[in-house]
Amino acid sequence: MNIQQFQEALFTKGREIGYADMEIYYVNGRSTSVKVLKGEIDQYTIVENGGLSFRGVINGKMGYASTEKLEPDVIDFLLEEARSNADILESEEQDELFEGSESYPEQPAYTVELADTAPEILIEAALEMERTALAADPRIVMARHCSVSIRENEVLIVNTKGLHCHRRKSLATAYVYVIATEHDETVTGGWHDYSLRSVEDIDIADVAHRAVQEAVSRLGAHTIQSDNYPVIFRHDAAAQLLAAYTTVFSAESVDKGFSRLAGKLGQKVASERITLIDDPLMENVPAGSTFDAEGSATRRNEIIKDGELQTYFHNRKTARKAGVESTSNASKGGYNGKIGVSYHNLYVEPGTSTLEDMIRKTDRGLMIVELQGLHAGTNTASGNFSLACLGYWIEQGQVVRAVNQITVSGNFFDVLQQVEEVGNDLRFTGSCTSPSLKLAALSISGS
Repeated sequence: MNIQQFQEALFTKGREIGYADMEIYYVNGRSTSVKVLKGEIDQYTIVENGGLSFRGVINGKMGYASTEKLEPDVIDFLLEEARSNADILESEEQDELFEGSESYPEQPAYTVELADTAPEILIEAALEMERTALAADPRIVMARHCSVSIRENEVLIVNTKGLHCHRRKSLATAYVYVIATEHDETVTGGWHDYSLRSVEDIDIADVAHRAVQEAVSRLGAHTIQSDNYPVIFRHDAAAQLLAAYTTVFSAESVDKGFSRLAGKLGQKVASERITLIDDPLMENVPAGSTFDAEGSATRRNEIIKDGELQTYFHNRKTARKAGVESTSNASKGGYNGKIGVSYHNLYVEPGTSTLEDMIRKTDRGLMIVELQGLHAGTNTASGNFSLACLGYWIEQGQVVRAVNQITVSGNFFDVLQQVEEVGNDLRFTGSCTSPSLKLAALSISGS
């Protein structure tokens, strides 16, 4: 059965046995990936996953069930399972089915050609990326990971109150991670890029050369003396730090007392240079979406504007509790996950400074390009962090050498307040991004 046939049969049978209202949440994903090593195909994998969750109101109570199969005999199982647990589940607040928004933004075009890309194209792109990386610098001894992949994702939410939301997305990615050696020293570096249209749109040679540059620039690294230094978080490191603390903007975290931003709406919580935006409607980004996990139409939300906290991320439940409008940030961790709150396409609005300008205006300082140990080294409740990192030492406005064996320490909420410059180098490669950010000083532990 296809999903439409399954949904119609499920709802018909559900009404016959007494369900007042019903809803399905269907997810289907497929990925094709080619990995090459030493000029040969190392892995060729096709992975399909997904499933369907069902919830329905029977005898005045909401019941839940889920399945990975869309077969006729599963319909009875879903209805009976949901009816059984509706009798035993107790909830302080009854879930509600949503009838849908008045209107929805236009869906981004689904690229059939991308989804149907021939395996030979993936293979040749991966082999070309490896060849280019190995030829770019004699110090590159291996492409440790070199892959090109295509991912497809389909989401459907339908209920008996009139909600019907459907989207299909496809994405191609290319990633290479290389090893460089010199004078008995070994370092690594990587780079990746994506396209929503075709594998051919990805500049494979550029991805390879950037990975090589990332690796060889780390040769000759050593530590620096412990002190407080001016710090530039390059765009990738800035995005890592922001992503580690996104839960502090969640209304769920605020309500549970897990966020220091509780009670600070309308107050200054960051430098006036910081504007934080969640925009799922932006074109040509990997994390776009026209509706959230509850079927609410998405929109652009300014979380922080010129340093002032404007709103938290809300789903319909948290918005109802706070007496505000939902920001359409309902999320689900998979087809059978619980409704939560999360961002779609979160980013710090770019400024006007180039990364080169920031470096040139730094007399003695550090540019951090990679943060490590983010799960263990961050505390979202307090905002404190202590993270091993990699970067480059700057003297008299120039990058002098690579730096390793150091730890950067600080507080995320203080970092927001202390940003002096915001770069213009915003690069969308995921769902949480940032341009480069410059701070007057952070504590660096080295030798």
